[in-house]
Amino acid sequence: MSPRSLDPRRFLHVIFGLFLATGLTVGAYFLWALADWIRPQGEGAFGAFFVGGVSFLPALLGCLFGSTYLFMVSTDRDVRRGVALTIAHLGWWVLLVAIAATREPRAWGWGTRVATIVEPGIYAIGMTLLAARWFWWRRGDGPVHAAA
Repeated sequence: MSPRSLDPRRFLHVIFGLFLATGLTVGAYFLWALADWIRPQGEGAFGAFFVGGVSFLPALLGCLFGSTYLFMVSTDRDVRRGVALTIAHLGWWVLLVAIAATREPRAWGWGTRVATIVEPGIYAIGMTLLAARWFWWRRGDGPVHAAA
């Protein structure tokens, strides 16, 4: 492994890229779930579950890489916020899955529908804004390379 592969600035690009990917995929889930709530699609809404499931991959990777970055390199405020948001989001879904496993499927009414729509919407907005803000404002703060 070369020393360049552990460059903290490149590692931040990966972390915030994963944060942006998870924010956008959770946002897609949110919009699809909101549309299904407004006009139920029945089996046509299965894609929302697929998009929601796929959104956990960048969320887990972003949380893992962000936590590793915080542990090894720095206490970057934006990385801390992204990791905290992701841990809260993943914890929320673990709680919902645990509740779903103990209850009857018919018990999933309007309350649980709201619980599966509101939190992803808040998370998607927060994570997308956090990552987009980092890419917009802080991405160019890296070292200046002189021409040889």
